[in-house]
Amino acid sequence: MALASLCGLILNACQREERLPDIPFQVWRGEIALRQLSPAPLDSIRLRTFFYDCVYEGESVPDSIYQEDINRLRSDSLFKWLIDTVLQRYPPNYDFVSKLKPLFQRWKLLYPHDSLPQVVTFVTGYAPVGALTMEQDMCQLCEKHLMIGLHYFISDTFGFYPPDLPYFIRRRLTEAHFPVFVALRLIRHKMPKLAPHHLPKMVDYMVWHGIQLYALEKLLPELPDTLRLFYTQAHLDWLKENARFAYKELLPYLQESRYFTIQPYIGEEPFTKDFGRDSPPRLGWYFGWQAVRRYADKKGVSLRELLEMPIERYRQLYESAGYRP
Repeated sequence: MALASLCGLILNACQREERLPDIPFQVWRGEIALRQLSPAPLDSIRLRTFFYDCVYEGESVPDSIYQEDINRLRSDSLFKWLIDTVLQRYPPNYDFVSKLKPLFQRWKLLYPHDSLPQVVTFVTGYAPVGALTMEQDMCQLCEKHLMIGLHYFISDTFGFYPPDLPYFIRRRLTEAHFPVFVALRLIRHKMPKLAPHHLPKMVDYMVWHGIQLYALEKLLPELPDTLRLFYTQAHLDWLKENARFAYKELLPYLQESRYFTIQPYIGEEPFTKDFGRDSPPRLGWYFGWQAVRRYADKKGVSLRELLEMPIERYRQLYESAGYRP
């Protein structure tokens, strides 16, 4: 009986996977076309279309300026070296499709009427360090293209990232992480914007980030929690032992709106200073994720409803979840 039940579960799982839509999906290597002095005509057209969509952000830039920009990049020795370095890590036959197609198949199930962007790999060079500017370079969603900046996914020890980039951020700049950033770009495009000038409370940040982590769990179920959370296994082990204590310490801040007061629990830090150097950072994200999971299970709410939920309902979601570690 137990064996039959197990076989039934395996069969059902396979059947669910087979129901993913068979979408046409390709990844175009823009950095290869840029590196070539005389690319194929189709690649030249694709490169120009991509530039006007993502680099120029849809602006009416004269063709002469475009040609100058392309020629300048192709003649820059450091830029050529960076592309060659990327190609050593991700050669022309690298299988991006197998790593990303399931994500886009699940996204198509979620938004069947949306057109999928053309996925393009590229190299842009390094912007000033900052969470917003760096993530834009790592993965940019334009009107018709989704760009992956491969130069940000070489390895955590690559010597030419911005020198003041801390290691707890460098840990994410690996091959295993780029599907996470692609998924996050799609997810955040559908969610309402949340920024400090909106004066959100900490519970709002917790739910906002919690929905994103819940969406990553659904869209990239094959990845471990360590990749989706940007945690180490030691961080997860710490939470098994200390989640209840840490959550109790966070409770007085749930209705706090002063960002610098709540930043230690939702901001990018190597650890949570109140709990020591072994503690995981961004505990507000983690507890928000657990609350969203509980709410979705209790209420039968779809992922799409969560993504499109107004920020004004986040506090109600958290209270309705009744989450306690």
